[in-house]
Amino acid sequence: MDTALRRLAGQARRAIVRLLLGQQRSAGRSLSRVGASSVEYSALLNPIEVPCQVESYLLCRDRYVREGDAVLDVGFGLGFGMNILACKADTVVGVEVDKRAVERATRIFHGHPRVRRVEHYDGRSLPFPDRFVDVVTCVDVLEHVPNYTLLLRQMCRVARRCVFVATPNRRREHTGADGRPKNYWHLREWTQNELDAILRELGVTVEWNYLNGPFEGPFVCSREIASDTLVLAPVLFTAGFRRNDAAAPGSN
Repeated sequence: MDTALRRLAGQARRAIVRLLLGQQRSAGRSLSRVGASSVEYSALLNPIEVPCQVESYLLCRDRYVREGDAVLDVGFGLGFGMNILACKADTVVGVEVDKRAVERATRIFHGHPRVRRVEHYDGRSLPFPDRFVDVVTCVDVLEHVPNYTLLLRQMCRVARRCVFVATPNRRREHTGADGRPKNYWHLREWTQNELDAILRELGVTVEWNYLNGPFEGPFVCSREIASDTLVLAPVLFTAGFRRNDAAAPGSN
């Protein structure tokens, strides 16, 4: 009986995810007709815990966060990632460009023993000193950011040990005829080779992970890219990063 109930619950969750994705795509088409910009995006538009994002945070927590670490989550959205990280990290700090998300997280995490601080930031300069935390996480954010190189440099600047990035793998079925992502809110998506070339310019050591499977899961984490790779999850070890270059102009 328990197995049957779990199966039904999984089916219901997948149906809800498909419905909400359809609503988001419809909203994107409608908004595009009135000239909406991707900077209007908010996680509160469709407040669901996206399965591949949850899996990305779990991967980072289990493989790269150590007991007692301080972690910064850049672009925390609904905040469920900070909850996942706080299961292991001693201190979790979050920043967001979405003021509504910051207000919501401030209420949710008030008094939390490990999520110590959430705040709004300008999307460009992280308001923290060099080597502020052990690990920085950036899950499904990079594809939304106009100056992604600057963001990468800023994250490397404040990370003592590593930066964990998760971003969609650019696949043909998710890309329009004009070469742009079909997801209305994504400014761009990359293949593994394209993103690897960008990361190597930072002077960091890159370790690659991949999440493979359908959007609703389940996922298999691998060290090799596969035909069904949905998420690129590189980890940037920052020992070789030149922090005085963090404010250098980046590509758009």
